Amino acid sequence: MVLVVLFLDSSGVLSEDGEVIVDDAAQLGAGLAAATLCWWTSRRVTGVERTWRRLMAVGMLGWSVGQAFWSWYQIFSDTPLPSPSIADIGYLTMPVLALPALLALDIEPPRHSGQVLRRDRLVFSLDGAIVVGSLFILTWATALGAVVHAETPNVAALAVAIAYPLTDLILVVIVVLLIATGRVPRQLRPQLWLLGAGLVGISVSDSIFAYLVSSGADEMPPLTNAGFIAGPLLIAIAALATADAWPAARHLRQRVPVDRAHLLLPYALVALTAAVVAAQIAVGSEIDALEATVAGAVLVLVLVRQVVTLLENAALLERVSAAQAELAHQAHHDPLTGLANRALFDKQLDHAIERHRAYGWPFALIVVDLDDFKEVNDTFGHATGDYLLSAVGQRLRGCVRSGDTVARLGGDEFAIVIDGDSDVVAERVLAALRQPFRIDGHIVALGGSLGVVTPQRSEVDVSADALVHRADSAMYAGKRRGKGLAVHYRPEATPDVRRGPRRAGPHGRPGAPPLGPEVPQVVPDVPAARSRLGSVRTPTH
Repeated sequence: MVLVVLFLDSSGVLSEDGEVIVDDAAQLGAGLAAATLCWWTSRRVTGVERTWRRLMAVGMLGWSVGQAFWSWYQIFSDTPLPSPSIADIGYLTMPVLALPALLALDIEPPRHSGQVLRRDRLVFSLDGAIVVGSLFILTWATALGAVVHAETPNVAALAVAIAYPLTDLILVVIVVLLIATGRVPRQLRPQLWLLGAGLVGISVSDSIFAYLVSSGADEMPPLTNAGFIAGPLLIAIAALATADAWPAARHLRQRVPVDRAHLLLPYALVALTAAVVAAQIAVGSEIDALEATVAGAVLVLVLVRQVVTLLENAALLERVSAAQAELAHQAHHDPLTGLANRALFDKQLDHAIERHRAYGWPFALIVVDLDDFKEVNDTFGHATGDYLLSAVGQRLRGCVRSGDTVARLGGDEFAIVIDGDSDVVAERVLAALRQPFRIDGHIVALGGSLGVVTPQRSEVDVSADALVHRADSAMYAGKRRGKGLAVHYRPEATPDVRRGPRRAGPHGRPGAPPLGPEVPQVVPDVPAARSRLGSVRTPTH
């Protein structure tokens, strides 16, 4: 259709009046076709697809009304069309409604929080406003300003003359930003490309027409009117394209990596605008009030954009720091009980040994093994067992100071690294474990066997493996005596202990030594201490 009209207008087959009639009829028909198809197809779709079609239907209807008034004056009236007129109102209806139609295609993914979505939209709007303002200053400073001042006798005519290039700039910038940033879902991008191409076509022809008219041209070349015909037709085709092929992903969008060119575009245009303004000042050109006002507004927008960027960076740094802290916590803590895991326990025990070796600071290691915990799992189930383990962890944490370490080694085994004397802590742990647990209306009685080891001041070369081995030995000796005991490991002579690989025992902890004469035995002539505390000695060799 566009090619046919261009041929008829430029071939000389028709008279001058015939060319005007064909050209205006083609523009009006294309506009009405776009309005009709947008409204008709909007009834078959939902969501954003319906929204942008209905906005464009009303906008193209207004554009068609403006075209009808323009055509009437051009074909049937001997007087020129006044400015402003009803035709201007109709024409400007289209860009006013096209802007929200384009923004309706910018669907945010539901996985983001509302605060992130608002900030993302704010940044997008600021970038668009900066680009529009910069381009307007460039256009105004180079040619449009002088032409408008020379050809607009009143304020209303000046407003109309500015409205056309300004709305054209806004539409073109929004289309470019939406395409460049990938903010539109993949299934809606064909509609965006067609709609955007149609709006850009109308804007280009509109800008050329406004410039030629303002500069005193009597007519437009046929090729410059092509956008007024092709633009509405592309919008009509966009209305016919639907996203039914991707119904499951209608409300999702896929982000593409933001190009650095998009990030630099607003600032590059601002720099170019500043250079043009500086050149005007250097050559003595007058900067009118409108140009100065828009330049000031652009400067304010750039400052606001920088503030938003700084706030975004600060928020991102906080999120990264919080994520790192969370990962570090997960790497060193048991997910069930929240206590230190085996890795953190080994680190804290090695640290206590180093302080003992360097400064002689006393410390103790307590290994806690719950008595008959398997019966709890068999009777009440593993979910109840997990709840009980978590409750035990909370009680153990309440028996120590904030600087002590309580760890879950695996299964129902726990360990405590204490700075200072261990007797009071051992008594607290036994008392805490003897208190029954109330779980799902059931009273569960639970006890624990403790193995306690305190390295002597002279043991500067003691290893973590040796301490865990001694605590295990004492704990198993207590279990053989009847469970519910805290047994101290007290060697009569320091054994020759060498660091080596830890043997995996039950539930993933270092294994206790096998039964035999080398196992430390409870000395019968040592009376039991308070709270059933006992002691175990190594045999003298």
